[in-house]
Amino acid sequence: QINADDNARIIRGHLNIVYWAKEAKELDKITSKIKTEFKELDIIPYYPRGEERKNYILNSYCCFSSNFSNNDLYVTDLKHALCLFINNTNYKSDNTGIIFNDREHNIPVLKDVWDEKKKRIKARNFAIFAPTGEGKSFLANNILRQYFESGVRLVIIDLGGSYTKFAKLYPEKYTVLRYESGKNLGINPFYISDTNDLTPERLEDLSVFLFELFASDLKVTKAQSVSVKKILRHYYDSTSENHSLDGFYSFIERYQEDLLDTLKIHPDYFNVTSFLHVMSEYVGDGLYSFLFEVSEDQTYKIEDKRLIVFELDEVKDNKEILSVMLKLIKSAIQRTIWKNRAEKGIILFDEFAKQLKFDNVLESVEFYYQAIRKQNGAIGIILQSINQLPNNSTSASILENTQVIYSLNNEKGYDELVKRLNLSSHDLNQLKSIKNNLSGPRKYTEMFIKIGRESNIFRLEVPKEVYAAYLTDGQENEEIMKLYNEHKDMQKAIIQFTSKT
Repeated sequence: QINADDNARIIRGHLNIVYWAKEAKELDKITSKIKTEFKELDIIPYYPRGEERKNYILNSYCCFSSNFSNNDLYVTDLKHALCLFINNTNYKSDNTGIIFNDREHNIPVLKDVWDEKKKRIKARNFAIFAPTGEGKSFLANNILRQYFESGVRLVIIDLGGSYTKFAKLYPEKYTVLRYESGKNLGINPFYISDTNDLTPERLEDLSVFLFELFASDLKVTKAQSVSVKKILRHYYDSTSENHSLDGFYSFIERYQEDLLDTLKIHPDYFNVTSFLHVMSEYVGDGLYSFLFEVSEDQTYKIEDKRLIVFELDEVKDNKEILSVMLKLIKSAIQRTIWKNRAEKGIILFDEFAKQLKFDNVLESVEFYYQAIRKQNGAIGIILQSINQLPNNSTSASILENTQVIYSLNNEKGYDELVKRLNLSSHDLNQLKSIKNNLSGPRKYTEMFIKIGRESNIFRLEVPKEVYAAYLTDGQENEEIMKLYNEHKDMQKAIIQFTSKT
């Protein structure tokens, strides 16, 4: 077969394994293990003894390999010989990063998934893929906690309630804004503390917000954008306080007869009748007016918080409310968190699988991907399967800007993941090798991590206290939350829980 292949390179090679132990019994165990491993590869190992063994050991030292005789060498094709070539090293820690564990000895390894100097990646956005029960939220908690403790600001948009316990570990540093049916989040995008807040950027953001509500399916022209900004400015000049969507709507309704003439806006650039009709759903007694019924803006509550959780569990099945909520959250983030572009920040979307099939929700998520480029930050998404992202241009844009991939064990296979992310055969082999150990004294999960073009398998092994902190459901989690309700101290609750187990 080798002779028939013109591209084959025939070489001579040699492979031996040197091992040692303090006791003879231990040597026998190692010998048996090596024989078993070779048998699985259809290789019959040769075990030298006496003077011959000494010869192999000495000739294995650097620069002595030329002393091997032809009888010590095998003849084969180069590509087959390279399979036996020992070219791997131990895991190397980066100077900074997130702590995982290596696959060989569970030794902690620092992995730089932020890449400050952008040596590996140009975008820090990440995605976590794994079926239900494989530990997506557990892994996310591990990554986010370490980011948070290193000074990164976190915004979590959660539909599953997986991060409240983690947040409660940091009293005074977090806030949870939870949507309840028929109530609002306390975010008023029109609120300004004084006229200095009304910057060109703020007017730009407000006009975008209005167009997303008013004409989400239409392409906005420059003329339309200028018209809305003129009307907004006129509204703020004419109204000194209590600014809101309801107030803006009433202002246009009151002056609709001469508003366009006053501001020299052509009717083709702003259709007052259409605007009032569509926006009536969000004001007065409109169907979704409760979302904007807010006299005081509450975003000041998040300005000094480094960990912000928006819990939208109750809204997840209503695409209209969810879409508006995402727009309101975007407004709050722009006015508070993104004020300081030097500050590192992460926005995480968890459990958004079902909602991503709604175009307006997917486009809202895409906005963050585009806007984060101007910030010192990253976007993260957590999905059960990559198939939950629709196969369209918006999803393609999101995946293209996601350069850090985490994948946990998936018994159904990884074919779609490989196809959509253009993973190599080497990546696929690594994915297929993932094995978890969830029994025994030292439990761990394995995960595939790809940063740019580099990929490897890592483990996640944590102390029992950290394990308790990351639990997001089940009886154990309920016990911890019960203890928290007693003590009002999450750290104390976790220590008490782990002392009993």
